[in-house]
Amino acid sequence: MSSEDHDVISLEEEEEDEDIPDVATCQSLVEQFAEITGTDEACAQFYLQDRKWNLERSVNAFFESQAGGIQILNDGDEPEVVVTFDSNMVSMLSANCATKEPPKNFRLITWNVDGLDEKNLKKRTKTVAKIIESEKADIVFLQELIPETYSYLEDLLPQFVFIAGGSREYFTATLLRRTTVYFDGHNLIQFQNSVMGRNLLCVEAHIGDIKLNLLNAHLESTAEFSKQRTEQLSMAFNRMKSAANNSTMIFAGDLNLRDKEVEQARPPGDIYDLWEACGRRNECRWTWDTQRNTNREMSGQYKPRCRFDRVYLRPSNPPIITPRHFGLLGLEKVRGTQSFPSDHWGIIVHFEVVGNKSESKPKTLAGSSSGSASQ
Repeated sequence: MSSEDHDVISLEEEEEDEDIPDVATCQSLVEQFAEITGTDEACAQFYLQDRKWNLERSVNAFFESQAGGIQILNDGDEPEVVVTFDSNMVSMLSANCATKEPPKNFRLITWNVDGLDEKNLKKRTKTVAKIIESEKADIVFLQELIPETYSYLEDLLPQFVFIAGGSREYFTATLLRRTTVYFDGHNLIQFQNSVMGRNLLCVEAHIGDIKLNLLNAHLESTAEFSKQRTEQLSMAFNRMKSAANNSTMIFAGDLNLRDKEVEQARPPGDIYDLWEACGRRNECRWTWDTQRNTNREMSGQYKPRCRFDRVYLRPSNPPIITPRHFGLLGLEKVRGTQSFPSDHWGIIVHFEVVGNKSESKPKTLAGSSSGSASQ
């Protein structure tokens, strides 16, 4: 199938019809836009009508057009340069109560969104975006994006900074919420042993005084390439181990891991598997589960269940964040289809900012290193 045919099938599906609000709702939106932006109703109607009466997108577009611009959005009749604020920022602007105080907790999602499967691709991608926003994620690691779904998500999630790990075929991306996580830099490390073009996307960021090193990867796939995958895992662990003590390291993604490979990679004792650290709940164990997820048809009676997707933490010293919750996402089928958002479940981890404590590590992590038990 040609790339042109792929584009048509995957991302030229007909958009769901959006009902125009009633007159009273339209008037209310016009008044809110005018109050937030300090403009008049005519200007408000121009932006709102061009964006299907979505207040957040309209305010985003207005403020970036005034600021000079950093990104092109094709969400209206004509391409525009827009600045992006999330719904919390819109509310703060309306209430005139913007603050620089860092959050006391934050959320991370990692998810292989299966961009290579053409079936219901646009609807599935749109659902992924809705889940990311509804879960109020601050940091998002995505794997198996393709150029079309990457661009679509940029349009759907303008409140995030996007850092891509590639631009051809399929690749990873890390997303940072603009109002809570601040981007400091990034680099891309190619896995020299990869036959699949895999790499390690390394992003430096901070939340308040918390320095973060965020490692996003899609390690080599299939049992055949276990040796390469184990070497790639060791490389990531070594990078975590060598980081400065005042930095918090988070390594996550579709790692395609088997338990014996983790043992072979010999993870350092201060690196923690967060499924284990958060209680090893069995209902959150399998992230690629063909017994529950029907996106991938498996012939025969055997339906494999694997913990391919993982999250690892190397706390700073002293530790200033601790994980409080580990859960799965994307467990319901996309509305109007028989597809789940992906053939992988997404992972969400809630972190709490605990500050500089006297203990050597958060109590949640005591005895929970990545190699502490068979999974």
